[in-house]
Amino acid sequence: MKHDSRCNLDRMADVHASKPRQQGGALLVAMVMIFMLSIMGASVMRSSTLEKRMATNAIQTSATFQAAESASNLALNDPANLTRTYSAGYQKSVVLPIDEVRDDIGLESRSVLEWVGTGAAPGYSLGEGTSGFEGLYYVSTGVSAIEAVRSQATVEQGAYRIVPAR
Repeated sequence: MKHDSRCNLDRMADVHASKPRQQGGALLVAMVMIFMLSIMGASVMRSSTLEKRMATNAIQTSATFQAAESASNLALNDPANLTRTYSAGYQKSVVLPIDEVRDDIGLESRSVLEWVGTGAAPGYSLGEGTSGFEGLYYVSTGVSAIEAVRSQATVEQGAYRIVPAR
């Protein structure tokens, strides 16, 4: 029996002796690959966060511009605002708070309406006072801002109102 166990031990020693000793090269390569993939993943996460911020800023800038334009249009499209501004006098500014724009995102808007002069009614006469109508010229400045993100837009546009001559 001793002979058989000695034979088995010799065979096992031969098997181990024939295998080359491993130095951990595969482990080192795997760890370097994992490190490189981790760096790439962090870089992708950082760039996607930056892209998200850029998209959010673009949306907020667009929203403030559209709200400023809307505030200006709302002021000009209400005849009561035009009459009130005309009553205030020549080149006197009337500040109109605008409630119709979005309050839920912290968007504040206002419009400044000003009567800037009188002239010939376009399409009604070649000269002032010849047709019984005149044009009242107005300038509306719409201002909109989202204070939380420091986004602001200003839109200025002009309009005229045709009225019977005085």
